[in-house]
Amino acid sequence: MLTDVLNTLDGTTVGSAFRDRAVEISTLKVMSDPVDYGSALTAYRWLLEWADGDGLPLTASGYLKPADVRALAEVMPTMQYWIFKVTREIDVHPVLSFREYLKEIGLLRKYKGTLRLSRAARALLGDPAGLWRYLADTLVPDEPQFDADASVVVLVHMATTDGDIDVNAVARTLTELGWAHRDGSGIGSGEVYEVWNDLWDVLGNVGVRSSARHRDRVLSPEARILINEALFAEVDGESAR
Repeated sequence: MLTDVLNTLDGTTVGSAFRDRAVEISTLKVMSDPVDYGSALTAYRWLLEWADGDGLPLTASGYLKPADVRALAEVMPTMQYWIFKVTREIDVHPVLSFREYLKEIGLLRKYKGTLRLSRAARALLGDPAGLWRYLADTLVPDEPQFDADASVVVLVHMATTDGDIDVNAVARTLTELGWAHRDGSGIGSGEVYEVWNDLWDVLGNVGVRSSARHRDRVLSPEARILINEALFAEVDGESAR
């Protein structure tokens, strides 16, 4: 996916700057200390372990119960410095988005009023390195569509920015990739925020939060390494074709 984006942007007004960012990401793993997968994925492992066995009971509306919402919030980096009450899951969007993401990527499933592990998740219990690889493999959608291109571009900007990304620059990049609205207008900030918000729910819960303000979206070193592995995964010749 990254290769396709780079090739398409080659020769455009944003191509050189985007390639420089991609090159920066490619060196992250070499220049960083080894990742302690177990520690970096504390929130993920907590939720999977609690959903094992009989699963986590859900309310009649399909949400986690308040006690479980509070317990999960305590181990989620994105919930540090949360200034609102932690009660109903529908009102605590970081918790709701986080556990819904694990369901979307096939680690959790709903069954008879409970939230339970999938077969894939059960195989990863006690295997933080395997869970890390699974998350890296599922960070970017497989299908060549807007969400995939947008995820790649946003991830590149997230990994090379200390804080909020330049939403307008991302929108221009996606427009240069050929994406537009039906009326011919280019991609706007709204579409970028949708993708960025979703990725922050995932990556903001990797590693230790590095900012004391809830609104700051500064990635941990471990989260940047996860982006590196998601974008620069090695594939064999047959897969590459």
